[in-house]
Amino acid sequence: MRKSALIVLLVLAAFTAYAGPRKSSIFNKEHMNVSVHGRYQHMLDGHNMYRDVADSYGSALAGVQVGFNTHVSDSSWWANAYNYPSLSLGFSYDNTGSLKTKPGTHLGDFYNLYLAMGFDFFRAGIFSVGPVIEVGASFCTDRYNPPYNLPNKFVGSTLLANLAGGLEAKVRFLPQWEFALTGYLVHHSNGMTRVPNWGTNQAAVGAKLKYYLTPQQTDKRIQLEKPAFPKGLKWNIYTAYGVHSCDMELQAKGPEAYPVKPRLRAILGADVAWRYHRLLSTGIGIEGNYAGNTYRENDLAIKGKEDPRGYSSIYTSVHLVQNLHYDNLSLHFAWGVYTFKKTGLAEDMGRCFQRIGARYHLPPFKTGQMFVGFDMRAHYLDRSYCLEFSVGVTL
Repeated sequence: MRKSALIVLLVLAAFTAYAGPRKSSIFNKEHMNVSVHGRYQHMLDGHNMYRDVADSYGSALAGVQVGFNTHVSDSSWWANAYNYPSLSLGFSYDNTGSLKTKPGTHLGDFYNLYLAMGFDFFRAGIFSVGPVIEVGASFCTDRYNPPYNLPNKFVGSTLLANLAGGLEAKVRFLPQWEFALTGYLVHHSNGMTRVPNWGTNQAAVGAKLKYYLTPQQTDKRIQLEKPAFPKGLKWNIYTAYGVHSCDMELQAKGPEAYPVKPRLRAILGADVAWRYHRLLSTGIGIEGNYAGNTYRENDLAIKGKEDPRGYSSIYTSVHLVQNLHYDNLSLHFAWGVYTFKKTGLAEDMGRCFQRIGARYHLPPFKTGQMFVGFDMRAHYLDRSYCLEFSVGVTL
């Protein structure tokens, strides 16, 4: 399954806007807004979708959001540092099922429930421009299903991840009203929890009309007292787990093997990072991984021979990591290389990997600070491999 994997968890940075103690609650009338939006979405031709499934490419999306916005009155240094981000809970409907399809296959509609985060790169009076990111879950009414929908290898399950990233240009034309033009890239997939799942990709343009429950003033950046932070070297020790449904196993056994059993992925790792700024830290880490699979059986069926190097369910890696901090929450990006792996000739993992995710740090105790996290591991920059839940401690 190929996709734009690096945007998957960027939206987790949005949660940081509400992660720590504040002098005023955002869950009140002064901070709330509601909005409606519509988009035209163009299905992109990844994995030869037009050749195998689709005969048309355009669908419409309509949605509604309930939002919470930070601003100067919150007296938050973290919100100020990230130019006062906003967070929304949204629901949308995409009538992808209206696309014309090849005989013997069909696509379904998407019902999306998601969190959206936005902040401004640029402000000039009533005008502003900035990125917006969405992440959530989607229910799709049709999926791959041999023998009734065999060509649709793009949607492997009815429950999928909904991921979108784009840019908004906004104008506050009245104290309580805002209009925005948006451009997006949208992705649906299940993170390889079930195969086949090549995923769907769309380019979208749309418009949004937002209503603030109270009149909004144009925010001006102010100087706030900088919070203390744990400067210096910090160790993070963690364990993580997830599941991976192997497309190679489905190729080896054929459609009658569907659904392929999701197999455990377990990780024990550690990284050390230098916290040199309130918002930034950089480090290096190592990991030991367990990956249950049917490597030998896959090779015999697909390649007709075994890998002379042998097979192993254990592999190791090293990686570089860059962290962005917002109070008790951190967003991290990792780029690594597997130092040892024997996964067969028909493997579905590359030599290098990428990982993006977030950690929420709980209140400290005597020997350290515990955290919980969520990551997505990818290969080849655009191929999801595993969704990982983690728990660890910072020393």
